[in-house]
Amino acid sequence: MLDLDWAPALLERVGEVAGLEEGHLNALRRATDGDTTLDLGFLDTPPHGIAPFGGAPSGLGVSQVACVSALLDQIDMPVLLAALPADDRDAASLIGQVGGITGGLRPYLLEHFNALRGFYADAAERRLLVVLWWD
Repeated sequence: MLDLDWAPALLERVGEVAGLEEGHLNALRRATDGDTTLDLGFLDTPPHGIAPFGGAPSGLGVSQVACVSALLDQIDMPVLLAALPADDRDAASLIGQVGGITGGLRPYLLEHFNALRGFYADAAERRLLVVLWWD
């Protein structure tokens, strides 16, 4: 399980602003949005009865996970972050971050990107599929 907090949209925006190549930007989007909508309606029937909440879950199959992992591994996030304005307030405004982030914007984004990359590397190595479910 991986909780990316509010980082996915910010990471995507950093990629857009910094001019990340479309294939890598798409991999970043797929890593947080998935590809295929999953039907988990069975969760709302006995004996489960816990019903999903939030948006419809999505997923990536084993081969998709491996592809996303390989592309995430090629992204140099420090270089992308260096393309943002030097002032954190200006950088935050440019990527749509409202309010301050404890510890600073760049460390927050780098930490969450590294967690995302590590998560996908582990999933790819173990040949797992990934289910994405936002609440």
